[in-house]
Amino acid sequence: MKKCNYCAKEIGYNDMYCCEECEIKNNEYYNTRVKYQKLLSAMNIIGTCSIAIGIFLYALHNAVGAGLCTLGGFCVGLITLLLPTPTDNMISGMKLKKAVFIVRIVGVILLLFGAGALWLLITKI
Repeated sequence: MKKCNYCAKEIGYNDMYCCEECEIKNNEYYNTRVKYQKLLSAMNIIGTCSIAIGIFLYALHNAVGAGLCTLGGFCVGLITLLLPTPTDNMISGMKLKKAVFIVRIVGVILLLFGAGALWLLITKI
């Protein structure tokens, strides 16, 4: 059987969604994704670069490295939690609802990474 593109419930072969609500939520998600794509990309690039630079600087100067890791972890974690954007392969394999849930879990893990880096920053100062 074919599955709903949003919630993965079984549907008929001529349908794309199991109900009107799933279709509306799916369209809202893609509209939001298009609207905030540039902001999301910029925040991901800034956060990821600050994490990478912070990891290398931690060996030279603990406080600066931990501060950059804290900034990057909170930046990427927050934007991933608020605007989850799973890849198209994740969406096609798991459907949108489950893929967004998994990406939000990754966002929480990144926030925990930022909190751990903040703890390192506080203990090193």
